[in-house]
Amino acid sequence: MQAPAWAPVLLPIFALIAAVIAAVAVGSLVVSWLRVPEPSGLVEVTDPKTAGLLSVGFAAGDAARRWLAATVVQLARERVVSIDDRRSGAEAASGAGLAGSVPPNGSHPRANVRLVFGSGNAEAERAVAGVLGGGVASDREGGVLAAVFEPGMTGGPHDPLPGTSVDVDRVVTRNGTLAAFTSEQFRQAIGWYREPRPKLRFRLATVCGLVGLAFGLLSIGLDAASASIAWSAIVISAIALGLRLLLPRWIPLNATGLLLRERANQLREIIATAEVPTLASGEQVLPWAVLFDEQGTIRRVAEVAEGSGGAPPWYRSTEPFTADRLVSCMAVLTAQLSQPIHVGAKAPWAHDDGRFGVPLVGDYRTWGNTYYYGNSGFGGAPGPAGFDGAPGADGSGFGGDGGGGFGGFDGGGDGGGGN
Repeated sequence: MQAPAWAPVLLPIFALIAAVIAAVAVGSLVVSWLRVPEPSGLVEVTDPKTAGLLSVGFAAGDAARRWLAATVVQLARERVVSIDDRRSGAEAASGAGLAGSVPPNGSHPRANVRLVFGSGNAEAERAVAGVLGGGVASDREGGVLAAVFEPGMTGGPHDPLPGTSVDVDRVVTRNGTLAAFTSEQFRQAIGWYREPRPKLRFRLATVCGLVGLAFGLLSIGLDAASASIAWSAIVISAIALGLRLLLPRWIPLNATGLLLRERANQLREIIATAEVPTLASGEQVLPWAVLFDEQGTIRRVAEVAEGSGGAPPWYRSTEPFTADRLVSCMAVLTAQLSQPIHVGAKAPWAHDDGRFGVPLVGDYRTWGNTYYYGNSGFGGAPGPAGFDGAPGADGSGFGGDGGGGFGGFDGGGDGGGGN
């Protein structure tokens, strides 16, 4: 079949124009994301202790995986949850329940640490039970309790009663309630602390990149002049599409998020060197020490507790209490309650106060069912759809827009709108 007479002239030009548009779309994103963002001028929450453990974990990047463990420790400090350490001395010494640990007999490792709803503080129990009974989903602590003591985990009633307990190694796995709650909380953090997903430019880069690539390939065999332009369009389109593939992993913090990250890093330094004169002061810093994985601070709190002559009131142990036992229990708790939250790429030249390296939250999909990505939760439990997209975005093919049209190779639900 003979090519139309206009093909040698217009087809490679169309290819080059489309390729340049795709390159401008991704290039403008790269430039804007490398610039220091301008403050929004709005009143934003940037004090770490006011923002809370999850928001600080989101801004801090890797700490996001430990927000649940830190929140459970905070609830324990508030006497709403008790930690029941049932490990034998041999289990504690062998590190049973830690990531990658395998007991000597080769059986499935069990943590033998349980979370119990309730403690000696009856007023706190009644307050949180009232939150759960009222169905106030926006209350983070109430949502955490509803997810941790989810009926499928405990076999008990929907609203946990004092004494309801659950093994820590059963909380995260196959817990659709927790996956949905985590997704909602991180979606809120995205709205406050991260640049909006550039939906329009992502679509423009995808469509024009594919058009430029296709028209360029069709133009190669037309004539020598067309081939030269065609190869330029192919190379530019390929680079633009490659960047389009990677950019969803690099959506950075906004000005508010950068300020929160800076203050979070300052808090991390304070927690790392915090003096612990009393158990009460140690309880104040312990959730933050768990979030930031400051083992030295956790050790100091445990030693103060041992020196005070007894375990903290929220910690119960079947073995004699020691600082080592509490430290190892915190390690097991953190390992079992850490969620496999995927964190975006971090520029190799960036410091801890940089803009990148925050949780991806539906912007990038792996081949498997990663925790709170896609339409199924971790381990096959029902979970939410892609976070950034419109409700019901399934992230299939080149789109997953939730509203038709093209989205992105990552399948993150673009959901329309944006720029």
